[in-house]
Amino acid sequence: MDKDSDAVRQEFDRLAADYDRRWQPYIAVTLESVLAAVSFDGAENVLDIACGTGELESLLLARWPGLRITGVDISPAMLRKAADKNRGKQVTWIEAEVSDLPVPESRFDWIVCANSFHYFRRPAESLQELRRVLRPGGTLVLVDWCDDYLVCKLCSFWLRLTDRAFHRTYSLARCRALLEQSGFEVVASERFRINLVWGLMRLTCRVAS
Repeated sequence: MDKDSDAVRQEFDRLAADYDRRWQPYIAVTLESVLAAVSFDGAENVLDIACGTGELESLLLARWPGLRITGVDISPAMLRKAADKNRGKQVTWIEAEVSDLPVPESRFDWIVCANSFHYFRRPAESLQELRRVLRPGGTLVLVDWCDDYLVCKLCSFWLRLTDRAFHRTYSLARCRALLEQSGFEVVASERFRINLVWGLMRLTCRVAS
């Protein structure tokens, strides 16, 4: 693990104990936007990238208990919280970087990446890796901060100066371009606000069959 990735791991190991309480309102609203973009029959193989404390796993399995979910995160402390929260449920937890996933090709029917793309040091490599593990015809849903909003742009500038874990945010157009360059077809994209501060984007993508 390089020093940049180690900075991300250390930051989220530090935040893990208090993460849910501190960020619950934000997590609830942003994950609701993920739920609005997915449509499962109920037995799909789902990958949650940067799964954090496993809140999305809890929400998904409450609606579709037959899903087979794999949660990946770089932080072992976050993964421990996620495993405790989802004890007894059908979830596999993996500690790994998104740019180097220890899973075979075409493994997943759906991939969800929520609130984490701005931490990826190697975004192009990471998206190519997601394409590798998503089956032909599979769907990726990506939700993240959007640099088209002035407050997010200012926040991004500040975090690049003060937070070693943070990398950068993207405009909707730039994020769409990165996805298309990595072999995804973007079938839906939108910007939306969740309050006066946070402006986000959601992109739904497919791998050609």
